[in-house]
Amino acid sequence: MSLTNRGKITIAVVASALVLVGVGALALTGNAPAPLQRLVDTFVEPRPDPCPLTGAELGRGREAPSRPVVAVKIGNTEAAYPLSGLHDADVIYEELVEGGLTRFVALYQCHAPARVGPVRSARTTDPRILLQYGDQPIMAYSGAAPDVTEYVDDVGVLSLTETSANAAYTRDESRVAPHNLYVSIRSLYREAARAGGEMSAPDAVFRFAEELEGRSKRARTASLTFSFATTAEWRWFAGRWVRQFAGAPFALDDGEALAVDNVLIQEVVVKPGIGASPDVTLTGSGRVWLLRGGRVVVGGWSRRSLDDVTAFRTKQGDDLRLKPGTVFVELVPKETGEVSVGR
Repeated sequence: MSLTNRGKITIAVVASALVLVGVGALALTGNAPAPLQRLVDTFVEPRPDPCPLTGAELGRGREAPSRPVVAVKIGNTEAAYPLSGLHDADVIYEELVEGGLTRFVALYQCHAPARVGPVRSARTTDPRILLQYGDQPIMAYSGAAPDVTEYVDDVGVLSLTETSANAAYTRDESRVAPHNLYVSIRSLYREAARAGGEMSAPDAVFRFAEELEGRSKRARTASLTFSFATTAEWRWFAGRWVRQFAGAPFALDDGEALAVDNVLIQEVVVKPGIGASPDVTLTGSGRVWLLRGGRVVVGGWSRRSLDDVTAFRTKQGDDLRLKPGTVFVELVPKETGEVSVGR
């Protein structure tokens, strides 16, 4: 069958349009041939860089700030509730401390809330978490054993405590000590600049992708045993993973439940440490579970030294891709811990 001239023209126009669409898509991702890429870059405003810790854009064309990570040590007992400022954290870690209890290490970079806390004391685990987040991450805490303080100061983080950066801290007189100390992230950045701290943006620790690819299973709940005294529970609800407490959503001081886009369960070795404090090993390798989008992916993690960034991979050896957004990392002990994910 032969085509008419009109049919040939139609096919040529459609083919040309498809080529233009394809080349245009390459240009928008920065992968077009150099001459075309320069032309597109002249007329199309590039998308702002996402927040390095979450892989998510701030919105309204805002650039992610160029500043270091601030980590705040936060209590996790009923006496400390309700907690403040966790909604604005990019990443939150939960670690085992003495007595079978856990505490949180909340990391801030894209947002700088005025009230975070209650602020509690440091452990050797904390700087080991932070050293993969840039040249000189900032650590806010309230006291520590002398050996812990010495370790924190020696390994390369900038300590800003109630003593060394008093202007950034406040005491809430309506609450009982030690659960009444709060810190302003914005004020901590000012104090870090005054102290001559390194103010560059942190390294990206996680890899992100909008769509979940590869093997995964349906997941709606997760129960993580840290010790005889502490079990953390999560439930998939309304498009996010919601922390549970006593059978209900774990509410912060604004009444809203703590909810995140990713829960990363990292199995770690825990040994006796300084005093009664457990010593969490964050080098070596182990199992990992990623909860995202109502699914679970099982894989492994590895970190050769504290100067390296932790690598997270699937069982097939591919990079483990998180959903762009907030991340909660559960450092579950291999010896006493247990991970249960339900459908």
